[in-house]
Amino acid sequence: MHSYSLCHLPSHAFTLLCAAALTACGGGGGGETPATLATSEKAATEYSANSSVVANDATTAVDTSVQTAQAVVATQPPSVASVPVACPGGGTALLTVTGGTPTSVLNGVLETGEIYQLVYTNCRGAAGAAAVNGTLAMTVQSASATALSLSLGTTDLAVALPRGTVKLTGSVNRQLSNTTTGSTTQLAGQISTPSLSVATQFNARNSVFTLSNVNITRQATLQNNVLQSTSYSGTHTLSATLPNGAFSYTVSTQGNVNYSATGVPTSGAWSLALPNTLITTSVNSTQASITVDEGKDGTIDRSFVLPVITMLESAG
Repeated sequence: MHSYSLCHLPSHAFTLLCAAALTACGGGGGGETPATLATSEKAATEYSANSSVVANDATTAVDTSVQTAQAVVATQPPSVASVPVACPGGGTALLTVTGGTPTSVLNGVLETGEIYQLVYTNCRGAAGAAAVNGTLAMTVQSASATALSLSLGTTDLAVALPRGTVKLTGSVNRQLSNTTTGSTTQLAGQISTPSLSVATQFNARNSVFTLSNVNITRQATLQNNVLQSTSYSGTHTLSATLPNGAFSYTVSTQGNVNYSATGVPTSGAWSLALPNTLITTSVNSTQASITVDEGKDGTIDRSFVLPVITMLESAG
């Protein structure tokens, strides 16, 4: 778990600690106010880093597990109970199918009413795609040739992404449309969840975050079933409890935030609403610009610019 110093606490917690320390020393007078107890530049960077990558990598992991399931189902043998299947890009999956009809469960595509459970072991949906481990339960609420509505349950569902492994536990709803032209597939639709545990291994640190109140519209481009880029817009709450304190803030995008195939943000802007502070982050292909509004009174108290890669080194 990544260790945070006291200055990394949300501003309200930091204010209380500092006030207590001043009182113990006979201080605290002389006009010391919360506005002067500013969120540190390092803390603002870490908040921005996690807000930029946790939701995007988690939703990438969700879609990767679904795309892997579709590839596995397309190669399943003619049986429906606990069948070990070789994954198209390597690894294996244990597949169970219920619901649907005797014909539909064997046709190699997801159909309305079908219920799947897959236990992945280093399973890849295509050569070069991310490896998936763990359990995915998937109920097909509706399906057509170009659209799906899915209810998903994840249990220690780990996906190996370029930044590091993301492990999901919880439920997710996914509405998904797809358009395929040649070897290129465009995916788009809504992802929502009341609460999803996201364990990350980023930058040699292990952390556990909670995504809640997620209402995101996500797009992705794949080439030969391998991810090329993503973008998303919407809102979510990101929370974590760390050794030196806890934080929770709401993230709201300002239009689409765009990402490379490796999950690096390349353009876009979003805001982070903490209890007493509003942080706004915008990125281009090389730089991240961060502003801090202490007290959320509309006045920018601090702003700074740093390389996007430097910001991302603080994630996790």
